[in-house]
Amino acid sequence: MKLIRLYGRALAELGPERSLGVLLAIANVALAAAQFAEPVLFGRIIDTLTGAQTASAKPGWSSVLPPFALWVGFGAFNIGVGALVALNADRLSHRRRLAVTAEFFEHVLTLPLLFHMEKHSGRALKVMSDGALSLGGIWLTFFREHCAAFVALFVMLPLTAALNWRLGLVLILLVSIFALLMTLVLRHTESMQQSVERYRGDLAERVSDALGNVAVIQSFTRVETEARDLRIIIDRLMAVQNPILSWWALAAIGTRASATLTILSILGVGTYLFMQGLTTVGEIVTFVNLASLLVSRLEQVVSFINYIFLEAPRLAEFFEVLDTVPSLRDAPNAVAIGRADGAVTFEGVSFSYDGKLAAVVDLTIEVRPGETIALVGATGSGKSTTLALLHRSFDPQTGRILLDGRDIRDITLISLRRNIGVVFQEPMLFARSIRENLLAGKPDATEEELEAAIRRAQAADFIARQPEGLDTIIGERGRSLSGGERQRLSIARALLKDPPILILDEATSALDAATEERLQQALDEVMIGRTTFVIAHRLSTIRHATRVLVFDHGRVVETGSFDELLRKGGIFAKLAQAQFPREKSFEARR
Repeated sequence: MKLIRLYGRALAELGPERSLGVLLAIANVALAAAQFAEPVLFGRIIDTLTGAQTASAKPGWSSVLPPFALWVGFGAFNIGVGALVALNADRLSHRRRLAVTAEFFEHVLTLPLLFHMEKHSGRALKVMSDGALSLGGIWLTFFREHCAAFVALFVMLPLTAALNWRLGLVLILLVSIFALLMTLVLRHTESMQQSVERYRGDLAERVSDALGNVAVIQSFTRVETEARDLRIIIDRLMAVQNPILSWWALAAIGTRASATLTILSILGVGTYLFMQGLTTVGEIVTFVNLASLLVSRLEQVVSFINYIFLEAPRLAEFFEVLDTVPSLRDAPNAVAIGRADGAVTFEGVSFSYDGKLAAVVDLTIEVRPGETIALVGATGSGKSTTLALLHRSFDPQTGRILLDGRDIRDITLISLRRNIGVVFQEPMLFARSIRENLLAGKPDATEEELEAAIRRAQAADFIARQPEGLDTIIGERGRSLSGGERQRLSIARALLKDPPILILDEATSALDAATEERLQQALDEVMIGRTTFVIAHRLSTIRHATRVLVFDHGRVVETGSFDELLRKGGIFAKLAQAQFPREKSFEARR
C-alpha cells in the first residue's frame, strides 16, 4: 500500500500537465482494448477455417474478411496511437521533470536556515536530482507501458472468463499466484532498500564534502584516507545491495518461467477441454495468444514494481523535503512596507536552536534610527543569533522584534529584508562574475552606482587587476580571490543595496591593517543616517559606536558607550585589556 500511495503521489505531481496525462491514460485504455481484440479476432478466423475444413467445405471470403479487416484495423490503430502516446509521454516526462526540479529548488531556497544547517548541501542536491529523475522515469513508463499493462491485467484479464470461463480461470489463477510471489519478494527486500538509500546519501555527502575542501585534503595529505573512507562506504552499500539484486534476479527468472508455464497450462487444459467438447481450436489459439500478451504485460508490471521499489526511498525523501512547510512565512495579515526609518526594538526575545540550550535569553533592546550598536562577547554568546533574528533567519520562541513599531512577523519577508543589508563574516559569494555577485544587492543598479559602491568598499584596485574586470568569474565561493578581496566584495554588495539598516558581522576581519583602516573610514561615512549593528572582536573598530552591548551566554550583561564600559571595569574592560595588554586603557589610543 505504501508503494501504491507513493506512485499515486508521483502521478499527482503532473500539475498543469494533468489534462494531457488524462488523455494519454485514455489512449492507453484504448490500446489495451485493441490489443485484447487481436487474439480474439485471430481465434475467430481459426474457428472459421477449421469449421469449414471439418465440413469439407471451402470457406468464402465473406466469412473470413470481416474479422481479418477488423484485425488489420486494430493493428494499425495500435501502431498509430502507440507512436503518438510514446512521443507525447516523452515530452511530458521531460517537461515536468525539469519543472519539478525548478519547483523543488525554489522551495528549498525558502526553507529557514535551520533546515540548511541540519541538511548537508551535497545530500540536498542528491535528493533533488534523484527525485526529479525518478519522477520523470515514472511518468514516462506509466504512459508508455504501465497504464496499458494495468488495464490489461485488472480489466481485460477478468474479461477472459467471458470468452471461456474455464480457460479464463486458469489464466487468472496463474497470474494471481505470480502476484503473490512478487508481494513476498517486495516485503522481504523493502527494509534492505532503505538501507541502500541511506548509504547512497552518505556517499553523496562524503564526495560533496571532500570536493568542497580539496585544499584541506591536499594540505593535510588526506587523499588516500578520503579515498579509503569512500571505498568503505561503497563496500557497505554493495553488501546491502547484493542481496536485493539476488532476490530481483530470482523474480526475473520467475517471470520468464511463468510465460512458459502459462502457455503450457493453457495448451494442456485447452486440449483436455477440446476433447470434452467444451472449447474450440480457435478459443485455444485465442487464449494462447492472450496468455503471451498478458505475460508480457505481467513482465512490464514486474518491471514497474522493481523500478518503483528501487526508487521509493528517493521519492519518499524528495516528497518529505517538498512537503516541509517553511516555519518562516508571511502571516495572512502581513504587509509590504517601503523604506523603513530604522527604529528597532527587541522585547523579551528568547530563542533556542534545539529547544534545550538557549542561544538568546530575554533580550530587550531599543535602538533609535541612525544609531550604531556594537555587539561584543565571546564566540557563541548570542551576537550573530540576535541579528539573525532581526532579518528573520529564525523567529524567536518568545518575545517580539519591532521595526518602526511594527512586529516584523507582520511585515512580508521580502520587504523586511529589502530594508536590511548584511555583510556576513563568511563572504558567501557565488561562482559567477564579480558583476553578478554585486548585483545580488541591487539587480537594477546603474554602472555609476556599481562604481560608487566598489570605491567605498576599497575594492576598485583589485577588480581593475582582474583579467576581465567586473565580468571575471571568481570560482566556487570566490576561491580565486583572497579572503580580504572576498570580504570587500561582500561589503560592496551590501553598500549597493543602500538599506536603512546595516548589519556588519566581523566585516573587516579578513583585511590587512592598512585596508581595514581605509575601509573603516568609508564604513563610518556609510553608517551616517543608518541604523547599524556591528559584531566585532576587534574592539578598535567600534570606538565610535553609539552603544556597546556585551553578551554572555545569550544575555546582555553590560551596556553603555565605549568609554563608559571601560570605566566600569567589567567584562568589556577585561576584553579590551586582553587585546591591548600594554596599554592601561583606550585613552592612549584616542
